[in-house]
Amino acid sequence: MPNFVHQQTVDFFHNRPIAAVELLRLVGGVEPPPFVRAAAEAADATQLTPVEYRADAVVVLRDESGTARLAVIVEVQLRRDPDKRFSWPVYAAALRARLKCDTALLVICPNRAVGRWCEQPISMGPSGTVTPVAVHAGRLPLITDAEEACRHPELAVLSVAMNGDHPDIDKGLEVMLEGLNELGRKDTQLYLSYVFGLTPTVVGERLKELLMTALKDYEKAIGVRYFSEWVNKGLQEGLQRGLEQGLEQGLEQGLEKGLKQGREQGRAEGEIEAILAVLDARGLEVSAEARERISRCSDLNLLGTWIRRAVTVSSVDELFR
Repeated sequence: MPNFVHQQTVDFFHNRPIAAVELLRLVGGVEPPPFVRAAAEAADATQLTPVEYRADAVVVLRDESGTARLAVIVEVQLRRDPDKRFSWPVYAAALRARLKCDTALLVICPNRAVGRWCEQPISMGPSGTVTPVAVHAGRLPLITDAEEACRHPELAVLSVAMNGDHPDIDKGLEVMLEGLNELGRKDTQLYLSYVFGLTPTVVGERLKELLMTALKDYEKAIGVRYFSEWVNKGLQEGLQRGLEQGLEQGLEQGLEKGLKQGREQGRAEGEIEAILAVLDARGLEVSAEARERISRCSDLNLLGTWIRRAVTVSSVDELFR
């Protein structure tokens, strides 16, 4: 799980580099210089010596001429590692020399205690210090204001991921989904996958409940616009097909019996498609055998169990245990 969390967080910043800028401003109090583009670039911090250092991600802000104005080194830290207090200054110095611009060190810490350790200044001796900007629950409070979530959806996602034990987490999830409605389908999928992957047992279950409720109350739903297309479009279509089949069977066997069978079949088809969509969105490999097993299942109780497991399992094999 630690490697999964680490990679999920690294991918998050590679896909949404602007999030690093917003965190630097909000948590570190650093106002970035004027820039027209923020992009994830090569993360190598190679020196002239044989030692190579590689950061998790590097976000570079460039002006209209393409000149680098600020480089943000993004590191994901899940535990205390004393060696980092020696390698991090190397990242900053080498990148500064390569790009010839100021650098900032942003450390993402899902664990609050690790975050407090990371944010301690690193002494460089008489020449000064390097102070990481550590992002953890103590520095990034849960966002519960809908307007703020809409302005900064990336921060809303990270605040939810880091504050899963907050008493107002339900409100945080709701406003996060409002913020995601301002984005396109691809970004929405990325953010939902990140939250599901980082905190599957705490936040993921509640988020799934909110999204499923959204499907049942389409007009009032928060976040339904893209999630319904992403995960549950098959469910809606399957139910409709079931109703149509039920009506046809009702002409022959009785309307009531046909409707019941149609609904059950449609629900099964919809849940099958929803399970496969969730597994696919979370990046889990589904073998042909597993896909066939899921697709041929007509047991609604078993399908219900599988769809609940789909948002938490780390492999498809765990779905069937």
